[in-house]
Amino acid sequence: MQSSNYKIESDSVNVGGVRSSSGSYIMEDTMGEVGTGLSSSANYILKAGYQQMQGSYLSLSAPIDITMTPLSLSQNTAVGSAGWTVITDNGAGYTLSINASSTSPCPLNAGGVRNALCNMSTSNAFTDLATTSKATWSVSSAYKFGYSAFGNDTTGHGTDADCIAGTDVPSATLLWQGFDGTKLIEIASSTSRTSPSGTVSTLCVAVEQNGVFAPSGTYQATTTATLIAL
Repeated sequence: MQSSNYKIESDSVNVGGVRSSSGSYIMEDTMGEVGTGLSSSANYILKAGYQQMQGSYLSLSAPIDITMTPLSLSQNTAVGSAGWTVITDNGAGYTLSINASSTSPCPLNAGGVRNALCNMSTSNAFTDLATTSKATWSVSSAYKFGYSAFGNDTTGHGTDADCIAGTDVPSATLLWQGFDGTKLIEIASSTSRTSPSGTVSTLCVAVEQNGVFAPSGTYQATTTATLIAL
């Protein structure tokens, strides 16, 4: 049973009962039910009866690290990707958010937070794309880093079946954005449970140097994915 604001995950028909409380405990009881309690087998757990604890299962896969093609005098763009598989039986769904780490000596960007992709030895960094709005990929007279996402549950990142328009060329139909320091940014959400095999959301990351060359060196960004049941 549900309305625009609420959903009842499970209900019970019974008689009697009352809410009782003390300084340390709260008890709600009832009469009239049979077959209550905890039952289990090798594959299932059943919690039957009045107000049994309604638990939710959450699972988030761990993708491997992304390694992108090095930029050079002739290579001006690079694209990488990683996918997270979300599995949940929560009837209200989930949100999947990401954020970048904030590690010195990564320099601050124009918004006063640390750029996500930097060289830890030299403090050089790729400037994050704009953090306040998503847009098609565009870099001019700079070297920049940004992200996008695609999948059935991704939100507001445009539509594409992958991250690229061509080999190591950022997709022209996805909408890209910069990380905003440690601020959590939602990339996927659902208002219902997933299938038993889960739902995949793919994070796309890209860099470009245009009109200027990025200082040589090894650059890295650390991101964290956070999965929450609604």
